[in-house]
Amino acid sequence: MAPTDMSKKRKTEEDGNDSDDEMMVVEAYYSGDEEDTQQKSGSKLDDDGEVQYSTAVRKLLERRAGNRPLYDSSDDDNSDNDNSGDSAVPPKEPSVTKIIYASRTHSQLQQFINEIKRTQFASKDKVKCVTLGSRMQLCVNDRARQGAQSVHAINERCLEMQTAGSKKSARCGYLPLQHTPMLDFKDATGSTIMDIEELAMEGRRRCTCPYYGARASINGAQVVALPYNTLLSRSARQAMGISLTGNVVIIDEAHNLVDTILAIHSIALDWRTVRALLEMVQMYFTKYWRRLKGSNVTYIRQTIALLKALNKFMQSTTTDSNTRVVSVNEFLTLAHADHINVYKIDRYLRESKLGRKLNMFSDRLGQNGSAVTTKRPTTAVRETVAGPAPATAVAAFEAFMECLGKPDRTGSRLVIRTIPSKGSGTEVELKYLQLDPSEAFGEICAEARAVVLAGGTMKPANDVVEQLLPRRDEPQPTLDSKLDPANARLFAWSHVVDRSHICSVVVGSGPTGTPLRFAHGDQGDATKLREAGLALAALCQVIPGGVVAFFPSYALLDRMYRNWTAAGIVDRIAKRKPVFVESSTSSGDVLELYSARIKAAESTGALLLSVVGGRLSEGINFSDDLGRAVVMVGVPFPSLASPELAERLAYYEGIGGAQSTTSGVIGSMGPRAKELYESLCMRAVNQSIGRAIRHRKDYAAIVFLDARYAEQRISRKLPNWIAGSSASNVSAFGPALAQVSLFFKQDFDIVT
Repeated sequence: MAPTDMSKKRKTEEDGNDSDDEMMVVEAYYSGDEEDTQQKSGSKLDDDGEVQYSTAVRKLLERRAGNRPLYDSSDDDNSDNDNSGDSAVPPKEPSVTKIIYASRTHSQLQQFINEIKRTQFASKDKVKCVTLGSRMQLCVNDRARQGAQSVHAINERCLEMQTAGSKKSARCGYLPLQHTPMLDFKDATGSTIMDIEELAMEGRRRCTCPYYGARASINGAQVVALPYNTLLSRSARQAMGISLTGNVVIIDEAHNLVDTILAIHSIALDWRTVRALLEMVQMYFTKYWRRLKGSNVTYIRQTIALLKALNKFMQSTTTDSNTRVVSVNEFLTLAHADHINVYKIDRYLRESKLGRKLNMFSDRLGQNGSAVTTKRPTTAVRETVAGPAPATAVAAFEAFMECLGKPDRTGSRLVIRTIPSKGSGTEVELKYLQLDPSEAFGEICAEARAVVLAGGTMKPANDVVEQLLPRRDEPQPTLDSKLDPANARLFAWSHVVDRSHICSVVVGSGPTGTPLRFAHGDQGDATKLREAGLALAALCQVIPGGVVAFFPSYALLDRMYRNWTAAGIVDRIAKRKPVFVESSTSSGDVLELYSARIKAAESTGALLLSVVGGRLSEGINFSDDLGRAVVMVGVPFPSLASPELAERLAYYEGIGGAQSTTSGVIGSMGPRAKELYESLCMRAVNQSIGRAIRHRKDYAAIVFLDARYAEQRISRKLPNWIAGSSASNVSAFGPALAQVSLFFKQDFDIVT
């Protein structure tokens, strides 16, 4: 190759690298205080002698630079981009009053959409309905999805591929530069009700992004179906362009609401993540520090200082096996990071989009063999990392910083504990706990016209109302009337199934007369474990179709199954009903095998052993022969050894301070904490037993193999359709077996 050609090739590669590097550099950042100072003193020069422009001028320059994602929700005026295509921007569609329906999973949203399709409202132009989902469900770009293990990774790839300054070949082909294809997609979704899968198929057919197409349909939709996470997070609502003002919000499966709110606003950060992020930020800063403008240098240095403080603290805590629960301010003092303004760092991470640049930098390292050459003032250093920080790690740190940035939030705690390492030994985990769900729920109530909490197993509901709408000890004249718990209304209706189609019985003793009670201290009693197996084997002889037995934990299920196998009980049951066991790792294959056995010709049914709170205890319909009986073995009280549960009980009782210990909470559990503890248990029970009765003509037996279910404190928390049958009295095994046998001799084909 001629020298001239080689120099041209080298220059082309350098220009390409410079262009890619520019994409990596964080845009000039100025904090609010600095902007106020500049407005008073006028424009001034930065450290490199360049002019620092006003906020308005900077935004104009950034827009003209063409480095903003075309569909990024952080910029409401995407139409000003030179590459937008159409010269005439369509007017923004006015928002109509709508019903916003939220449920926990996409499968439940799909069921809701299918029910709407069965109504008269599904006919053309009667109602406009749109279903929202994450990119994980709606992204149809195979290049973006390839190798992405999490929704965070897909999000970052999507934003990179839609950046206007990127190469044309790298842009997402499903995001048209012209407005017409997106408008056509929106018209199609407005005229036909579609679920998530149908939206994705329509997007592929039209070669238009269904994720952004669904978002574009929000304003004109009269019904918006979305998952919990989108509704319950204010930042997620803002990013999706969802306004609750004047709209009706319906939250289905609301027995999960409090737990979901607390989970969304709690975040864990382990030592491995901190180490990886520290190394990544240091490498990023080493390579690009000369190109950073504004206050980026200062804030990235502070971020590195905070990560170093966290790393040092977590390293020094690896040998401490004690779990500690402290306030945010106490933790910052322990980590010697109380001199760092975590609030400003949190704001910087959110506004500067540093995390997005770190993910791009991480991908570059992975493409280059996890190595990058960085030029410093006097030397060239080649640095290598073990692996790029994943997008989930960056997202976890940003979420953790958002929590630390609100140290005075009511009900906030920070748990410091050691956990098993993915390799060998242990590592430290920091977990921020949010114990007060009323703040997030109050925002929804204050904006919406009305909020409806719906569910088939809402009972017990008193503690749910008290947690979401707590009573204030002092009068607050500015309190919205919608947040007053006195204005909450509770409605309950009877089950659609006639009570003659339900048989419920509490069995207090087994076939040999051994008491059936499986408290924590009884779970090691081999005699009682065997007695439960004998009772279940006898029940399987008189119950047709499928039987689903629920256990409090995988540990007890495994212990009982080994006991029954050794005693020959499993073989005895299998002669009539094959036994299938749910594992803690997977359940899909077990459910398919169980269902296939039930539906097989001349089948005598099957027995499925599952766990309360497991994958099969909620969202699965064991209708008809799939679940002719549900057997509850033991009472699934949650473990009091959990520091998260201990702090939650203490907070609800009102006795726990920031330094409450697990043992202190257990020893001083008051009546309110006990009530919540029992309610958490019984809501899980009610979910499990509700799997069997799924339609008006369905019928099933509910058998409780534990005498405690007859105690008033527990029986009163059972659903009305159970409490109204025979579950209030404990029975010996003989009469109970006769009652179940007689129940299934009825003719249920007669409509009652």
